[in-house]
Amino acid sequence: MDQLPALLGVVVGSVGSYAAQSLTERRKWKRQREERWDEKRFEIYGSYGNVLKAQLRIAQRIGAALGYPDVADPLPPAEGLPQLAEAESRRTAWGHLPRLLGSGGGSRCC
Repeated sequence: MDQLPALLGVVVGSVGSYAAQSLTERRKWKRQREERWDEKRFEIYGSYGNVLKAQLRIAQRIGAALGYPDVADPLPPAEGLPQLAEAESRRTAWGHLPRLLGSGGGSRCC
C-alpha cells in the first residue's frame, strides 16, 4: 500500500509520455506529408505550364504565318495545325492534374 502512489505516478507518467510522443510524431508526419504534396504540386504545375507554353508558341507561330507581328519564325497553318492539335492533346492529358491537386488537395487527404 505504501508503494501505490509511486506506482500510480509511474503509470501516469508513462501514459503522458506516450501521448506526448504520439502527438509529436503525428504532427511531424503531417508536416512531412504536406511538404511532399507541395513538392509534387509544384512539379505538376511546372509541367502543365510548360505544356501550355508549347501550345501557345505553336499558335503564335501559326499567327505569324497569317500576318500577325512580333513572332520571328512563322509556321504555315498546314504544318502548324496538326502540331497544335497534338499540343492540345498533351494539354488535355495534363489538364486534370492541377484541378485534382487544387490549392489544398494534398493536405486534405487521409
